[in-house]
Amino acid sequence: MNAVTRKILVASGLFFAVSLHTDQGYAQSASSPTAPAMQRLLDCRSLAETSTRLACYDAAADSLRLAEQTGEIVVVERRRVLETNRALFGFALPDVSSLLGGERSQLDEVETTLERASYVAGAGWTFYLADGSTWRQIDTTPLQFRASAGLPVKIRRAAMGSYMLKVANNPAVRAKRQ
Repeated sequence: MNAVTRKILVASGLFFAVSLHTDQGYAQSASSPTAPAMQRLLDCRSLAETSTRLACYDAAADSLRLAEQTGEIVVVERRRVLETNRALFGFALPDVSSLLGGERSQLDEVETTLERASYVAGAGWTFYLADGSTWRQIDTTPLQFRASAGLPVKIRRAAMGSYMLKVANNPAVRAKRQ
């Protein structure tokens, strides 16, 4: 066995071991999505006696507050999640929907306005949008328009992870977030 073959076998073994470990870790976290500090708070509901239930709630609330202060638990309002999803629209990121309550919160399109656009011969258009994002045309669709601030822009998901960007009534062009 030569050195190259040995390295390939070692790399394959490491990849398999990491994949197996990751799958087991995911299975464990998927089966118990509620954080322990939150579960202690929820478990207090089952106590019948009022004073015992109140003491349980007080202790669980203190534990939950401490977990949030130390960063063990992060509480985020849905509004902030949606704002972040919108700000990240167009970037290739892993699916983190399990971190957001298991609900897939993927946007399919975003509407904004054009701040400015520039054209480079052979490279196409670059669009600078009011939401702070920058998109570059990646196809060869001819686009003849007057780049005026305030024109409506719609960007939607397309096939195979691509995006289509449409400025006002012009044809849509395939674009990539910069």
